[in-house]
Amino acid sequence: MKVFLTGGTGYLGGEILQGLLAAGHQVTALCRTPREDSSDGRLRWSVGDLRDGLSEDLLHQHRAVIHVAALVKTWMRDRSEFDRANVAAYDRLLEAAYRAGVPKVIVTSSFLSLGPSPGPEPLRETDRRPRDHFLTDYERTKYLADEVTDRWTARGLAISTLYPTVLFGPGSTTDGNLVGKVAWWIHTGKFPGVVGSGAFSWNFGYVPDVVRGHVQALERALPGERYILGGENRSYVEVIRQLHTLLGRPPRPRFIPVGVAETLGSVLEAWAGLSGQTPELTRGVAGVYRHHWAYSSEKAERALGYGITPFDQALVATVGWVKTLTGWGKA
Repeated sequence: MKVFLTGGTGYLGGEILQGLLAAGHQVTALCRTPREDSSDGRLRWSVGDLRDGLSEDLLHQHRAVIHVAALVKTWMRDRSEFDRANVAAYDRLLEAAYRAGVPKVIVTSSFLSLGPSPGPEPLRETDRRPRDHFLTDYERTKYLADEVTDRWTARGLAISTLYPTVLFGPGSTTDGNLVGKVAWWIHTGKFPGVVGSGAFSWNFGYVPDVVRGHVQALERALPGERYILGGENRSYVEVIRQLHTLLGRPPRPRFIPVGVAETLGSVLEAWAGLSGQTPELTRGVAGVYRHHWAYSSEKAERALGYGITPFDQALVATVGWVKTLTGWGKA
């Protein structure tokens, strides 16, 4: 199948690109700056920026669009950058796909759009509900992007939405790889501590599983349907202690009250506004640790054939990769 992919240079998108090629698809991948031609004749790079809009001619003759690109950050000095990248640019992409007559659009959203679960009982796709409170601009704009999806679905564009949960696994040393970054901190003795009690449940999606889920969705996802691509639900502190054990560190992390972390986040944001340097912590990110983020991937397992690698096995592989690194952000 001839596929147009956005976000193919990112943490998840780069892995999806390789997964599509391995499955035998022809891929046109969008990139902002010219890249060397691939040795794989089924891959073509197309230079462009979603924020500038794409020509419908560029999408013509593609059987599917997979949209993975997003501004995935915890802070920007100009908050409107989130809206331009995650909402307005996405809207223009869907308009171009609609005008080009693309038969299928697969959109990578985020569990954050669905919001926190009310307790450790996992949320499902049908639990999606109106929201008016958000912890971060990324969370807010991914929710707004889902509303864009609804509008274009109502106009007849065949869109299927995927919701990866907290991603982890070997691959990229970016902030999107939260578990990998925490593992690196623990490995190097720089882990600052657990925010809150750590007792809240989180859902962790192993990147190789999520990649396979995207490839499966290309063949099996139905128009207008939504699918959570995650893994097992574990308490955050349980994962932290497992990482300490696997990395040979005493499993006795320090705990930081959420209120203290939120205050520190506010201070760091204020300084970031003056210095322009991205803060290590924001008030909104600290607030994430007040909630459960538990989800179920049963629908994707049933409808797409999605498979989940056992968490303990996936964590061992992730730690093994982290041990090979010479620095975070250098691999």
